[in-house]
Amino acid sequence: MTISFDLNLDHAYAESLRQQHEPGKAQELISDLEDQIGSALNLVVQRHGVLPAVGDRVEVDFEWVEITARTFGQDGTVWLSANRFTV
Repeated sequence: MTISFDLNLDHAYAESLRQQHEPGKAQELISDLEDQIGSALNLVVQRHGVLPAVGDRVEVDFEWVEITARTFGQDGTVWLSANRFTV
C-alpha cells in the first residue's frame, strides 16, 4: 500500500534547533531529521497500512517523536508535523 505524505518538524522543534546551531547546520539537521522520521513513517505505512494520527508516537532511531498535526488537502495531499516526544 502506498500513502503519500509530506512531513515537517513541528515549528517549535525546528526553531529550537535553529537557536542551538548556526543557520546552515540547523537546516541540515532539520532536513536529516525529517528524512529519518519520514522513513520511520513509511515503515508504519508498510506494516500497518495507516499513517499515524495526532498524538501517536513513532520510534525513530531509539528516540520517540509525536505527531502534532495531520492535515488533508483537497488535492489529496497529506501533511504531517512531528515533535520530539517528552514525558
